[in-house]
Amino acid sequence: MASGAAPGAAVAVAVDGSIVWSEAFGEADPNTRFGIGSISKALTLAAAMRLVDEGRLDLDAPVERYLPDWPHSGRGITVRRIAAHQSGLADAFADRHYNSTAHFPDLDSAYRHIRNERLVYPPGTGSVYATGLFTIVGRVLERVVGEPYPELMRRLVFQPASMTRTVLNDPRHPPPDRARFYVRTGGKVQPATTVAPSFKLPGAGFLSTAEDMARFGAALLRPGFLSPGARSEMFRPVPLTDGTATIYALGFQSLQEEGRRVLLQPGGGLGIAGWLALYPEQDVVVVILSKLTGSPLGDARRAVAESFLR
Repeated sequence: MASGAAPGAAVAVAVDGSIVWSEAFGEADPNTRFGIGSISKALTLAAAMRLVDEGRLDLDAPVERYLPDWPHSGRGITVRRIAAHQSGLADAFADRHYNSTAHFPDLDSAYRHIRNERLVYPPGTGSVYATGLFTIVGRVLERVVGEPYPELMRRLVFQPASMTRTVLNDPRHPPPDRARFYVRTGGKVQPATTVAPSFKLPGAGFLSTAEDMARFGAALLRPGFLSPGARSEMFRPVPLTDGTATIYALGFQSLQEEGRRVLLQPGGGLGIAGWLALYPEQDVVVVILSKLTGSPLGDARRAVAESFLR
């Protein structure tokens, strides 16, 4: 903050299921709702894992089992492969609409474009990070439960995890406590252009607070939200079809830091920068959110984590 790396940021840490530190800096307070970008992927996959626990979703079933209009039938594309960034599909629609202000009224209207992405490599043979493709996962969840994506997320994730301040990032109706988004242009911090993430809600479409995201992380680590088997499956990296190891689990990257296992998911975008970090063996969750694109939060996240992990 002192170096001008962000005009506002918030930190929250949970240990053994309880928030032990929450503080905001600069143009922010603990109630400020930041954009969380791709941290949204972890939220979507948590909903999927709860449906796995209920026996209603098979991560390894072909997408066409749930979406009859799926144009890639027989190619072996599954929710697990999409979640682990191994679907083989291009993410061109999301790339083209990164700065778009177009509003899609529901997931289906965006899915009808994204489903036609080109297959660029056989599913499971490579790993290319993608965001727009998570809209396909969202549509699968809608078909499984028979509810619109926002409602199923509220019922399956936000309410059970006591997340009261997590909402869709809809620039048409911003909540009064939404962070102002900034970018750095020519060395100066300036307001970010308003864009609409409605086509990629499951992959990068939520606003939240650091405290809410810490509660989410704590719920994932504690008994009750997921079964031990579902939790283990969510946190386990998905290998390629030839057995090659990857860092991508379901909604997280699984890494080693200082000899400890950590589940990480970064979030970025216009006026968005953040980290969600889970240390499952130590039952520690660290969240840092900022409202400036490219804020260098990685070192801060590691330093905060080390303070509590010690």
